[in-house]
Amino acid sequence: MRLSRVGALLLAGFVAAPASAQDGRGASVAGGVSATNMESTTTASLSGAFEYRFTPTVGLEVEAMLVPTLKAPFPEEPVTIQSASTAVGSPGSSAVLGSVFLPSSLTNLGGRMVVFTNAVRLRLPTGSARIEPFFVAGGGVAGVRRTADLVFSFPILILPGVPEAPLRTISQHLTASEVDLALTIGGGVGIRVARHLSVDVDLRMLRLMGDEDRNVGRFGVAARYGF
Repeated sequence: MRLSRVGALLLAGFVAAPASAQDGRGASVAGGVSATNMESTTTASLSGAFEYRFTPTVGLEVEAMLVPTLKAPFPEEPVTIQSASTAVGSPGSSAVLGSVFLPSSLTNLGGRMVVFTNAVRLRLPTGSARIEPFFVAGGGVAGVRRTADLVFSFPILILPGVPEAPLRTISQHLTASEVDLALTIGGGVGIRVARHLSVDVDLRMLRLMGDEDRNVGRFGVAARYGF
């Protein structure tokens, strides 16, 4: 009688253990690549995430995203070029140095963006063991740094009756950095390809809230490993 009870307990534990292991709870890490669009310019980005699932449907995700090359337009605000003389203007417009009209332009646009977010990840139950739709929403901070070269051209010498004069070019390297509040929302689908490995395909929108609010769209894929 005792042996039958022990056998029943062992069998119950053997059946319950796999069910607990497959319920989705626990930690996972993910890494992916995305196409990121900001102010009508698209570039590649990298992301890494850590998630802990408290229940089969609810988890907390911490993610870091890097846009190594940012081609977004430079902020439209007054800039100052320092040289032997001083001229004040706006990127893409003109400036006046004494009585000389100075056209200006921006070249070599660049920069980078780093975003850290905490998000709640909700999974939608389906009848499939391999397909797992999910929804994410949260917030964090974003560090945006943009660079450009501001170029002014002006005549070396203006003589009466001379229609054109040789031009001299002055350039100054500009940088603009800011830290913004970042809100994120989006969703996608996870596809299980092995016992601990899945592939996520998602679309997210980030709202950067600073001196000037901007929207950032991201579409990408990521490999996720569950422990």
